[in-house]
Amino acid sequence: MAMDFEQLAFIEKWRRRAARGVIVALDGRSGGGPIVTMRVGELGERMDLRGRDATGALRKARLTLGDRITMAIEYVARDVTPGMGASVTGDLVAPGAIVEGSIVSTGELTVVDCGVEILVRGDTLPGVSEGDVVRFAVADEGSAYYIPTR
Repeated sequence: MAMDFEQLAFIEKWRRRAARGVIVALDGRSGGGPIVTMRVGELGERMDLRGRDATGALRKARLTLGDRITMAIEYVARDVTPGMGASVTGDLVAPGAIVEGSIVSTGELTVVDCGVEILVRGDTLPGVSEGDVVRFAVADEGSAYYIPTR
């Protein structure tokens, strides 16, 4: 399969901010593309990130449980308030989870360190600066961008 420049540029944009982990759950029954749950972190310390396939790449890749993958998942925040630490309810970043963490970088994509670095759509975290600690609820399934690696 040959990739055009637009596909390569898209992959490169997300690759730099992607997480690496192991698939622990796949749900293809939901409308709007499969939902994948990826476990990131090292021995003892772990976090699960869940997102909906935003590009159709997960479907085409024919992934299975236990596969090691690279994926960027962009979340939307709601109910943003100042925070006090770094945590995620239930160790699963998914709709309704309460996330607390420090802002690593801001912009179109804001990086929040809540034990692992997650990507949050920048316009849903208004007025934050690097170093701030925030608390928010995850509004919806994250948009998952699978990054093919060989």
